[in-house]
Formats: sequence, C-alpha cells, structure tokens
Amino acid sequence: ALVPFDGGFTALTGETGAGKSVCITALRLALGGRVDGDPVRAGADVARVSAVFDELPAALRLRLTALGVPADELVTLSREISRAGRGSCRVNGALVSQAVLREVGEGLAEVTLQGASQRLLQRGRQRDLLDVAAAAAVLRDDVRQAVAGWRAAQVALDEARRRQAAGASEVEAARQLSSDLGVLNLVAGEDDQLAAERLRLRNAAALMSAATALRRAAAGDDETPAAADLLAAALETATPLAGVDPGLDAIAAEAAELLDRLRELGASARAHADAVDLDEGRLAEVEERLDVLARVRRRHGSIDQALEALEAASDLLAGGHDGGARLAAAEAAMEVARNRAGELAVHLSERRRAAARRLEGEVGQALHLLELPHARFRVAIERRADPTGVDAGGALVHCGPAGIDDVQFRLATNRGTCPAPLDEGPSGGELSRLVLALSACVTETGSPLLVLDEVDSGIGGETAARVGDLLAATGRLRQVVAVTHRAEIASRAAGHLVVRKHDTPAGSVARIEPAHSERRLEEIARLMSGRVTEAAVARAVELRGEAVKTSAPRAPGRARTPRAAGR
Repeated sequence: ALVPFDGGFTALTGETGAGKSVCITALRLALGGRVDGDPVRAGADVARVSAVFDELPAALRLRLTALGVPADELVTLSREISRAGRGSCRVNGALVSQAVLREVGEGLAEVTLQGASQRLLQRGRQRDLLDVAAAAAVLRDDVRQAVAGWRAAQVALDEARRRQAAGASEVEAARQLSSDLGVLNLVAGEDDQLAAERLRLRNAAALMSAATALRRAAAGDDETPAAADLLAAALETATPLAGVDPGLDAIAAEAAELLDRLRELGASARAHADAVDLDEGRLAEVEERLDVLARVRRRHGSIDQALEALEAASDLLAGGHDGGARLAAAEAAMEVARNRAGELAVHLSERRRAAARRLEGEVGQALHLLELPHARFRVAIERRADPTGVDAGGALVHCGPAGIDDVQFRLATNRGTCPAPLDEGPSGGELSRLVLALSACVTETGSPLLVLDEVDSGIGGETAARVGDLLAATGRLRQVVAVTHRAEIASRAAGHLVVRKHDTPAGSVARIEPAHSERRLEEIARLMSGRVTEAAVARAVELRGEAVKTSAPRAPGRARTPRAAGR
C-alpha cells in the first residue's frame, strides 16, 4: 500500500483496529526503529517497508556522502524483516546496518509511537533544541573549532613532553641503534632478492650445463649432430615434391617452421649459457650480506621492522634532548588554546541559560493550552568537574565540542511533583504534547517530519481545538502527521488520510485513502458521534469553517514529503 503524505499538517484517522498503528509502525521500522513482536503478516515470509523523502538537509546529505550512499534528489529508506530472523536495511539501494538506517531516519523524522519519542529522549538532541532556541549555531560552531584546536595543541604538548622525558639511556639507545643500522644501508626486500641470487650462483654450473645441452641438441657441435641440421636435410628431400601431395606440403611447411624455432632455441641456449655467472667471489659477498641481514632479522623481527626502528631513532635524535624551549612553547600554545575554548564555551553557556528561562515559560504556556494546567517544564543545565578541563567561573569543568553544559529536559504534569527527566516521568500522551509544544516554540531549519501519536489522549473538545490550532500552526513550518480520534483536531488539518479495514478471502487488509470534500466531512462527523448523521455533518461543516478562520497563510516551500509503503 502506498501512503501519500502532503505538506503541512496531515490528520490520520480511522476506526479502532482499522490499522492506524500499523501505518505508523511501518514508518518507524523504515526509519530504523526497533522491531517489537512479529511484524510479518500471517501467511507471509517477509515484511517490507520503505519511506521516500525529498529536500534533504545539507548536513544529512553530507553524511550520506561520507557513508558512501549514492546521492539522489530523493532518499529512500527501505527495510526487509524476515520471519526466519534475517533482514536487510538499505538507503538509496545501498546495503547499510540498522544503526546507520536509524541515524539517517532520525535526521528525517521524529516519531512518537505510543508517546515514545526516541529522538527527543536523547540528551544531545535536547541540547541541540536549546541551542536553536538560543540562536547559538554560529557560537556553537566557534566552540567546536576552538575545542578542536585545543585538543590538537594538547597532542602537540604530550609529544613535546614525551621527547623531553626521554632519558639519557633512551637517547643513547637511539644513537647506538642509528649507528648500528645506519652503516648497513638496509633496503626493503633486499633479503629476498639476495636469496634468489644466491640460489642461482650456487647452481651456476648446473645451469650452464643444462643450457649447453639444450644448445647441442638444437644446434649441434663438432661431435653431436644438430636436430636442426637433420631436419633441414630431410626437408630438402621434400622440396622437389612441392605441389604433388597437399598432405606432404602441409607437413613440409610445419617442418620449416620447426626448423626456424630450433635455430632460435640454439641461439637462445648459447646466449644463456654465456650469461651464467660462475663468480665465486660474488657468491661469497652474497652469503656474507645474507648473514648480516639474518642477524638484523633475529634482533628486529624483519628488515621492515628494523627500518621502522631506525626511523623512530632518527626522529628522536632529530628532536633533540634539550627540548626545553620546545616544551615551553607547546605549553604556552596549549594554554592559549584552552583559554580560548573556555571563554567561548562560557559565553555559549550563558546564552543557553538565558534561552532556557525563556523556553521554560513559552513551553509551559503551550502545555497549559494543551490541557496540562499544572505542567512545569524545566531545562536543567549542569557541568562536570574535570581537573584537565577549562576554567568556568573559577572551577575546572569538562569541555567537549558542544561546550561545557550537560542539558536535560524535565517535566512535571501534576501539582506538587518535581519535574523529572523525560525518560522517567511523563506518560505517552504527555510526551506527545511536549513534543508538539516544543515544535511550536522552537523553529528549526530543516526540521524533520513530526509524527505524533496519542496527542489527543485525555483532552476535551475545547482543548482538542487548541491542539488542532497548534498542530496547524506547526504544520506551516514543518511537516506534521498526527494520529487522532478527535474531530476538532482532524478538522484543522490541511490534509486528511483515513484508514479503513477491508475483509478479503486472503484476510483483512488495511487501506489508507485521502479524504476530500464530502468524504472528509463524513469522517469528521463519524469521529464526533460514531456514525454519520445530518447533525454531525452540520457540526463538521462548522468545525471546518472554524479551521479556515483560524488558519494563517502557509509558509512557502515544504521540507521533505515522505511516502511510506506499508507491509
């Protein structure tokens, strides 16, 4: 089944058990999500799902290039799950691991399935959202570059310290090694070449004898008739009979070719015999050199390892042992780089704290509109002590590429309770509403597709209308898909998909169909009263009218339009 999602806010509705969760689960699996239970339909061996996205963020496009995934205007995520336990994951047809598929999927879509948003639960993602709210992209990039420079300066300092710490014995050992090996003029692969030469020199007499025997057989000498001469004499008897017998002519032609080859063979054998070296002195030189190389191998393992040891010793000696000025310069450079990283990281932290207070108030107000009147949203910003870190207000704290802050979102929804981390306190519906509130308060460049489930859990008509208005407003900035049972929410959507179950001889099949005009009014009416009546349809018309009045012009351009193929 092909599910076409339009831009903006799309509502996904249908009767209980019609297959809405199957649709969302299929999308989640295509994005690299975890397999829960057996997703393979009864009677089938495999389940296949895919999702297609367009207009990728630049950062994700660069990541795909780094992964070796073929570049395209569209990106297709596909997955096959076998009942036998085997499966495959692909991005644009390229086979990838599930971890890579999940990484790419998280850059394209944020799915809250049964209220669980794995993307929002990630601490790094929470820090990223705070930085977007703080408009700190440029400052964060400056921090990343400064920390990279600091790390490079630290590596240079460690190397300078290593050289400085090299004692007299180490330097003397390097000097002795350089003296011992330097005079040998070692060459990689020399031992193999000399071994082959020694083998030839040791067998020089036999090689010459064999070449001479071949020459005599082919070309002959004063005592031995040559095969070439015998063949030439025989060929003369056939020459006068040329043209009499085609069979004899063919044999004579073959004999003439063989005669030429025998004469060439004799010449080659003579030249090789003359070239064989019977130099006993050269053999002694080779034997002596191989003995030297054998001692080198016994000490260092191989000629290549001996050359590596010689290079390391030369580097140590070239660096000098005094090294005091070098070490002092490296220490000063490292301190400058660390101070620069610390200053930028503290500046980024201050901006984050100011943005955190604003975000707490804005998200809190949005949650109150979403029927969470006692909700308290908090952004906890903490630092970790690190004696090798940067100075932040007199304390040494850890500093990474993203700065000195550990950011954690916390939420409390009941009066008198303390805000808890998102993976400990909120229910599924509460987490979905928090995702929606954050999406309304923080506008990201290239925001991924947002898929919400259970966002209408436990809310009434007026609150549902507010949720619908908020979803519609969010849909003007990013693509949103929400599974809902509330007519007030569905009526606010720019697009409407209805899931219906059909019984076939092969079993039940779920189909997803766009709802327009009268069919959409009927579906909204069904959501209100469970059946389509004149009164319900009239109320549906009113709800659609309210949606048109409260909607603002849609922002130009859409980011990524997915089409997910179900199982």
